[in-house]
Amino acid sequence: MSFDGDQPAAGRRGQWRAKVFGRWPGKQPQEDNSRVSFLRSLAKYVVRDIVWLGAVGVCATTLGLASVFLYLNPQIPTTETYRHYRFETPLRIFTADGALVAEFGNRLIPIDFDDVPRDFINALLNTEDKRFYDHAGIDLISLANDVVDLFFSDVRTGASTITMQLAKQVSFGPEQLMIRKLKEMLLAIKIERELTKDEILELYVNIMAFGKQAYGVQAAAHTYYGRPVEELNVAQLAMLAGIIKKPTAGNPINGPEWAINRRNLVLRRMRSQGSIDEAEYQVAVASPITAAVHQRGIDLPAPYPAEWVRQQLIERYGTDIYTGFVVHTTLDSKRQAAAQRAVRAGVLDYDIRHGFRGPEGQLALDALTVGEGGMLDTTAIAEALDAYGSSRGLEAAVVVQIGERRVEVMRATGEIVGIDWDGLRWAPYLDTDRRGPTPRRAAEIVSRGDVIRVLQDEEGAWRLRQLPEVQAALVALDPRKGSIAALVGGWDFQSKQFNHALQAARQPGSGFKPFVYSAALENGVTPASMFLNAPLVFEDDALEMDYRPRNDSGEFSGPMRLREALARSINMVSMRVMTSIGARPVLDHVGHFGFETANLPEDVQLAIGGGTMLFTPLDMARAYAVIANGGFLVQPNVIDRVERLDGSLVFEGRYPEACQPCPEPDDEGVAPVSAPRVIDEANAFVMDTLLRDVIAHPRGTGRRARGLERSDLAGKTGTTDQSTDTWFNGYHPTLATTVWVGFSDHRPTGEGEYGSRTPLTIWMDFMREALADEPVVERPIPDGVVRVKVNRATGRVARPDDPDALFEYFLADSLPKRAPGDTAGEKRTRVRPEDIF
Repeated sequence: MSFDGDQPAAGRRGQWRAKVFGRWPGKQPQEDNSRVSFLRSLAKYVVRDIVWLGAVGVCATTLGLASVFLYLNPQIPTTETYRHYRFETPLRIFTADGALVAEFGNRLIPIDFDDVPRDFINALLNTEDKRFYDHAGIDLISLANDVVDLFFSDVRTGASTITMQLAKQVSFGPEQLMIRKLKEMLLAIKIERELTKDEILELYVNIMAFGKQAYGVQAAAHTYYGRPVEELNVAQLAMLAGIIKKPTAGNPINGPEWAINRRNLVLRRMRSQGSIDEAEYQVAVASPITAAVHQRGIDLPAPYPAEWVRQQLIERYGTDIYTGFVVHTTLDSKRQAAAQRAVRAGVLDYDIRHGFRGPEGQLALDALTVGEGGMLDTTAIAEALDAYGSSRGLEAAVVVQIGERRVEVMRATGEIVGIDWDGLRWAPYLDTDRRGPTPRRAAEIVSRGDVIRVLQDEEGAWRLRQLPEVQAALVALDPRKGSIAALVGGWDFQSKQFNHALQAARQPGSGFKPFVYSAALENGVTPASMFLNAPLVFEDDALEMDYRPRNDSGEFSGPMRLREALARSINMVSMRVMTSIGARPVLDHVGHFGFETANLPEDVQLAIGGGTMLFTPLDMARAYAVIANGGFLVQPNVIDRVERLDGSLVFEGRYPEACQPCPEPDDEGVAPVSAPRVIDEANAFVMDTLLRDVIAHPRGTGRRARGLERSDLAGKTGTTDQSTDTWFNGYHPTLATTVWVGFSDHRPTGEGEYGSRTPLTIWMDFMREALADEPVVERPIPDGVVRVKVNRATGRVARPDDPDALFEYFLADSLPKRAPGDTAGEKRTRVRPEDIF
């Protein structure tokens, strides 16, 4: 007898089966009711558990989705964001006469859905969302495919419908995060409930990115093809539809190979879904890339004043300015263009005068060849030259051939042009004041492979040039209203955004003397007052040695009338004038011209525009406008009005004007407000006559301006120590203009550089064009001014028969006196130094 534990394994398995299924080893299977009952019970329990687990799963899923909804719903924007979407259109800035000078912000040109070509809509739907009109924001089929790919493939398609892409573009960032995807899906459902399908598509085609700062299909059409989207063919429309996938790297400019492959994919899907037939497909797929970057339609690029306008608007309205603000400025397009030409010409002339500093770089031409013949690789050279960029028409080129007195250079276009000796012979630059010997051969100037700058002149000849280091600024404003007619802040805004016209606070030099002289007139000095042009010595314990100022010429000529001293810019006389009335009266008076006086020196530096005084070209133009307009301090302004795209008014400038009394109200009941009078009209008139003599006097520092052949111009040169800052400040009764020339880093401009050179040349070139249509203005003598004949040598009242007499203007309360003992028929007494000062 044996026990179960002693039985073989096979026997034990048989007994186990018998217990479970009701059979014993060796017995035939029999129907057993208990076994059937057991199986039925087991099935019932299994079904019950499956149903229970399913219910739990449904509840858990529902609760999970509800939790996700409750968590994410407060984080997504309302659909009102989309129903009342405000397009981000560029800020557009115009001159007063309607010339577009700048656009800021992304390029977006809204288009109605009905105007979008059907081929473009088909290209979008066939490629991006073929079930767009069938789903409610989420394409469940694409989503399921994407879930499968998530586990079994490295490919990530995104499964984003057009509605989801719209939600992402407007409300979410580009990161591939699960939480963001859930937000997109939830928001897409909400958008579909609020907007029609066509409304969703209209918004989509207007705001999607197409690269090159173009948003929306209409802006993209103008950017890449230079014409409206309605005029594009199927190949071009398919190209635009393909860009949406990779707008930066995949546009036809940055990634032409990817772009054309994507375009062809779009075309294949259009064909497969019946949007185009086989013939249309074959024509389109064979089409080459015809896209290029088409510049915005800027009539007159004026970046310096445009950026000033933008900064003012940002301070006032914030980023709302990029919702279609249209700004009408006070700029005059003809005068702005003339200012830019004058500054460019003046800076180039200065640069040529000071010598050639050498090439900007060097290209290894022997390594940039193709083929067995060693031909230059124009593509590689073009890429290398493009890195240097272009600046105000000065383009980079590489020297490829050198003759005895001629060189040939290759431009970035691959064209080879020649530079003859007349456009090549530059003395080399040694330093600001020195040039090297004049070259005799081309090889002394450049070498093969040198990267240089070239410029084609008006006759078509090419010339060697270089990027200027010196800077210049010009400000021109209407002295009656303060409105800016023209403004240039430097050589090239793209290379240096610093606006020297508004930001470069520099010593004004002798350009400040007129305000000292105006103070002197208020304190009893007259244009005929005599002052000694002789050396001065100032002792100062704070200095290691006595201060001995000098005139620019180094000459001293003895007694001199105030008028002549200002015309010739005699420093010694200016210092004696200031010391005769004291620094405090001068400081009190010059503040009337808009100058901040807190940091001005209270010594003789005040008389010659030196020391701690620092003013911008705009400050100087405003101050000279006071003399030009008869004594009113106007507020410089450049914004006339601001509107929205629909024409609604955002802002309209109302600025005080130089008028007293002012005109009657216009038809709208608006009358100009008078600017504050800061100096007497008589003082302004006498100062105007003094400043006209700076130009009219045979030895006046501005005498070259007589070449303009106008008698209604006035102004003053300004030059600081070592010619670090050079100025010309001048005006016509309708236009006050200041020009500054110098270096950004305060280097001297060089020996022989004065305000009467480059700044005056720029001023003349500008005023010649700016005043071409302005009549000569004769300024009437105001009340409080008397015209008296005086002796040229003494400045005292002349005898009726004095052959050396001239007429002079005086304030009525500061009339000249006769010489001591002077009576009719008596000999005039000689002027003694002790009678002068």
